Amino acid sequence: MEAASEARRSAARDSDSTALNIGQRFQQGRSSYMKDATGNNNKIRGRLNLTVRSADGEVTATRHASNMVLRKGAGVIARLFAGVDGAKPIDQIRVGFALEAGTAELTSLTPPKDSIPAAALGSPLSNGSFKIATDKPDNIQVSVTAVFKPVVDLENVTEAGLLAGDDLYNQVVFEPVAMRAGENVTFFWEIDFPFGR
Repeated sequence: MEAASEARRSAARDSDSTALNIGQRFQQGRSSYMKDATGNNNKIRGRLNLTVRSADGEVTATRHASNMVLRKGAGVIARLFAGVDGAKPIDQIRVGFALEAGTAELTSLTPPKDSIPAAALGSPLSNGSFKIATDKPDNIQVSVTAVFKPVVDLENVTEAGLLAGDDLYNQVVFEPVAMRAGENVTFFWEIDFPFGR
C-alpha cells in the first residue's frame, strides 16, 4: 500500500516536472517569437540610395540611409489591406530639411526656412516607378525608383519620404546634400515585406 502511494507521488512529481518543462519551453518559445516579432528581422524594412547627377550626368553626391515607417504609413498599408474606399497608394516623393530623425508619430517632413513652394519639394510617382520581386527567400521586395528634378536650388536637404496623398508613409534622414536646379536626383528605395517568421 505504502509502495503504491509512493509510486503515485513519484508519478505526480514526474507529471509536474513534465508540465513545468513544457511550460518553460512554451515561455522560452513565446519569448523568442516575441523577440523576433519586435526585432528588426521581422519588421518592414527599407533602404534608400540617393544619387545626385549634374545636367551632364556627372555624379556629384550620393547618400545611403535606412527607412523608418511611420504610424501614418502603417495606416496607409492597413487601409489598402482592408480595401477602404478612397484608400490611396504611394504616389509621390518629397524632400525635407529635418535636423534629426523624427518619431513614428511624425506626420510631415520639415519645410525649408525660406519660402520655397511645396510643389518644388516633390515629384509624382507613376505605376512604372514600382517593381515587385516575389522570388526572395523570406520577403517580398518592392523597389521604388523616381527621378526628382529640382526647379530651384535646395541647400542642405536632409530627409526624404514617400507619401500616399497627404499621408507620409516613411522618413529617411541622411547627411545634408545640395540639390541644384537642372540636376537629376534619383531616389531608389528597396522595401522588404517579410514572411514566414
